[in-house]
Amino acid sequence: MRDRRLRNDWESRLAELGVPANWDIDQLCDLVAEQRGRPIRCIPVAMSATHPCGFWIATEPADLIVYESDTSRAHQEHIIAHELAHIICCHRGSAAVDDISAQLMFPDLDPNLVRDMLRRTGYSDDQEHEAEVVASMIMERINRHRREPPPTEDTPTAAEILRIERSLTYRMPRSSQ
Repeated sequence: MRDRRLRNDWESRLAELGVPANWDIDQLCDLVAEQRGRPIRCIPVAMSATHPCGFWIATEPADLIVYESDTSRAHQEHIIAHELAHIICCHRGSAAVDDISAQLMFPDLDPNLVRDMLRRTGYSDDQEHEAEVVASMIMERINRHRREPPPTEDTPTAAEILRIERSLTYRMPRSSQ
């Protein structure tokens, strides 16, 4: 029930963004950046398994979306959509970090940047849930308009696909009466 209400609410909000029918994740980034009046830069980074797959850093001049570079394009797009959802939903983390702590952890970075970076881990479960639902809705819209590549000589025919499906489907043997 909660997800249905959330989806209904965000369906109209996403429509209000004015997203074109044949969009992609890059166009959505451009659209959100234009509406916010500040650029969004997507930065691929190879992250270790102990780090998140992506995060949003709100700096003074731009929004930075850092995402895992060593994964499939579809996963990268979902990570970017999730971080865009945090931006669209106006989420702010709640982790409190003072200037001294920020400088001890990252002495070469501005404490405000460190605070914004670390707020990512302070999102509530509700904010994470909302961002994931919105990201899924974004990806559904993107994938709905994605065109299949034209067939090639290597593309299986319908008959070949049917034969493969039949070979993978278990059928109970008919018992003799």
